[in-house]
Amino acid sequence: MRKLLILSDCGQNVPHLTDEFETIALPCDADADLRLREITDAEVVIGEPRLEELSAAKKLKWVQMTWAGADRYLRGGFPKDVLLTTASGAFGETIAEHALAMLFALCRRLPAYQQAGQWRDLGCEKRIAGSTALIFGCGNIGTEIAKRLQALGVHTIGVCRAARQTRAHFEALTTLFCAEAFLPEADFIVCALPSNAETARYFDEERLSLCRDDAVLINVGRGDLIDLNSLTALLHRGKFFGVGLDVTEPEPLPAAHPLWTMPNVILTPHVAGVSFGHLPETEEIIWAICRENIQNYLGGRPLRNLVSLP
Repeated sequence: MRKLLILSDCGQNVPHLTDEFETIALPCDADADLRLREITDAEVVIGEPRLEELSAAKKLKWVQMTWAGADRYLRGGFPKDVLLTTASGAFGETIAEHALAMLFALCRRLPAYQQAGQWRDLGCEKRIAGSTALIFGCGNIGTEIAKRLQALGVHTIGVCRAARQTRAHFEALTTLFCAEAFLPEADFIVCALPSNAETARYFDEERLSLCRDDAVLINVGRGDLIDLNSLTALLHRGKFFGVGLDVTEPEPLPAAHPLWTMPNVILTPHVAGVSFGHLPETEEIIWAICRENIQNYLGGRPLRNLVSLP
């Protein structure tokens, strides 16, 4: 019988997806030999197998990821005759909520009050309504962020590839190449971009210096977008009202890094878009995407979120 292998940390909550495959479910931390043995004759894998496992999967036709980004497979080594799809569309809501939680906390100086350890006024705060947000990334995540900010009275500008098209919840659009012209006017800079050659180290010292001194910078996309050494140095010099990072480069961020103790910085360990074991609602969306794509695969129809590999 055709074999479907599921690699996930969803515990016992693996739903029934199809009767057309024998389904084997393993946790992500399963014994390496067991994982390799089970993937050898799998036709379909749901999860994020290692490249060395993929090279041993001689019957593999398709990998359906449970993540939104396929970065780990875009640097080479993914089998060229195997289809790859992601769970893009499942994480916009939860990541947008995480980004806004950081934004609200920083604008109201909540981390600084907690670190101060005493009952005293820390001074000015930032108003959200009436502000301008420059949002890097206009996909599912960026759109969900813009939707919520727009409802709060924020002027939203999106950074995307096709700036001439109109996009819901964005009042203006620009490209990555032209975005630096908007940096000096943005109260909030929210980043939800994937990692690629264009985006890596986009926020170097020069572009970070273009930002307003009282800007709030949030990154819930990929850590290599921001040069962390430059950001740290500018923060020491008083640049930025606040910074919220769910992703960093390197990752994990070393325990001795100075960002951990800065009163206007919030750090979270790449958890904005977590699903299994965290948010059942997000898990349900992931499984719905998997179920839809299995039916598409069996019916010979185009797969949702198909990745174009280099």
